[in-house]
Amino acid sequence: MGIFFVYILKASLCLAVYYLFYRLLLSKETFHRFNRIALLGLLVFSGVVPFVEVTMQEAPQVSQTFLSLEDMMLPVDEPLGVLEEEPVRFPWSALVFLVYALGILFFLVRHLWSLGRMIRLLRTSRKERMEGGITLFVHKEKVAPFSWMKMIAVSEEDLKENGKAILTHERAHIHNRHSWDLLLAEGCIFVQWFNPAAWLLKQELQTIHEYEADEWVIENGIDAKTYQLLIIKKAVGARLYSIANSFNHSSLKKRITMMIKKKSNPWARMKYLYVLPLAAVAVAAFARPEVSNKLDEISDTKINELVSVVKAIGVENE
Repeated sequence: MGIFFVYILKASLCLAVYYLFYRLLLSKETFHRFNRIALLGLLVFSGVVPFVEVTMQEAPQVSQTFLSLEDMMLPVDEPLGVLEEEPVRFPWSALVFLVYALGILFFLVRHLWSLGRMIRLLRTSRKERMEGGITLFVHKEKVAPFSWMKMIAVSEEDLKENGKAILTHERAHIHNRHSWDLLLAEGCIFVQWFNPAAWLLKQELQTIHEYEADEWVIENGIDAKTYQLLIIKKAVGARLYSIANSFNHSSLKKRITMMIKKKSNPWARMKYLYVLPLAAVAVAAFARPEVSNKLDEISDTKINELVSVVKAIGVENE
């Protein structure tokens, strides 16, 4: 269990550093597809880097903080006689694990609640088949347009007044498989719900999705000014489905500015090479071959020992 928390901490720090790198250097560039792939790559990369091990005779100075932290988190084998003589200490690791598990449970329930609300809305809507295997759900009441997987939901009013632009926008989300990106980002939030970078990364990913969809709409013959007015008109409205691509997501100013912005220099993509030295620094900071040996030492027995300590404390308080 200790090694798991150490891994989560390392992955969280990597994600925070990589997100900050993206935000400062690349978030304002106009190559949206490249930015989207790179952002997903940074998400996966942050989960892989903590597994990389470098064999060193002595741990580098930059990793001393992590060494002491790991020593606190990892269980320590002590003689039974010592355990009997010393008073039982408060199980901080068990408390941390409990809070972490409750956080995962909370956000899982939140995710299922959002999914349930979306399914209920779709069930009460009129269904229409569209080309490409897309199903259109038309709702009588006013609802913010959104798409998920190969489904589009829109109100009858929006379909009559602005159907072409809205459907083109939502078809762009489906064509680019944006729903799969959101599922991956949600998965990251489940295990790193305490990490602000995980939430910011998902928000940044959704913003890129809107940039891509807006660009698709303009390229398919929709008048830019008319479309921008439509975005302003639909800016007000609740976004109740965290896993769906909402038409009114993201900042109006950002989306409109990105539509009229001059295309970035292709050489700006070279900025991503900065991630290589960042990865090297992370590997050096986390380098400790002893951690891999600890993986074999941690077993269900030791977790059971921790549970027995919690039970012992409960007995003493009775």
